[in-house]
Amino acid sequence: LYKNHIATLQERTRDALARFKLDALLIHSGELFNVFLDDHPYPFKVNPQFKAWVPVTQVPNCWLLVDGVNKPKLWFYLPVDYWHNVEPLPTSFWTEDVEVIALPKADGIGSLLPAARGNIGYIGPVPERALQLGIEASNINPKGVIDYLHYYRSFKTEYELACMREAQKMAVNGHR
Repeated sequence: LYKNHIATLQERTRDALARFKLDALLIHSGELFNVFLDDHPYPFKVNPQFKAWVPVTQVPNCWLLVDGVNKPKLWFYLPVDYWHNVEPLPTSFWTEDVEVIALPKADGIGSLLPAARGNIGYIGPVPERALQLGIEASNINPKGVIDYLHYYRSFKTEYELACMREAQKMAVNGHR
């Protein structure tokens, strides 16, 4: 199911890139934001466009590069951290269809991306990060691309429907 899901997302990506004249999309999982005057962050909430591609919902600072043709490339944030529990590099049913690369430093993504970034669209919650990476301001969360992706997210793939059914089974058990 997941392989077909990725094929559908790749097709939608190709269409969006052609329509809006972009080379690729850089989809950011998001970042942690500290509470004002505190050293603790707010709870992390992943970018929905990110989790549409990969079942990674609890890890900030991850990046997904998709062009509709090549295997999606996921930079998975995997810091060396003494104090905090760190999610391991995923090895699951979906990792055969996505190239998974460890990202040891949150600010290290710039050196791993293609050098030419002027025609890459950024989809994510931190526009200033995209600017720091050299993404054109007009390609940061471009309205047409966002609208296109949102529209097609309403048409669920068989994988998404199966995930929703599993979630409902857990919810029913939780309500008993």
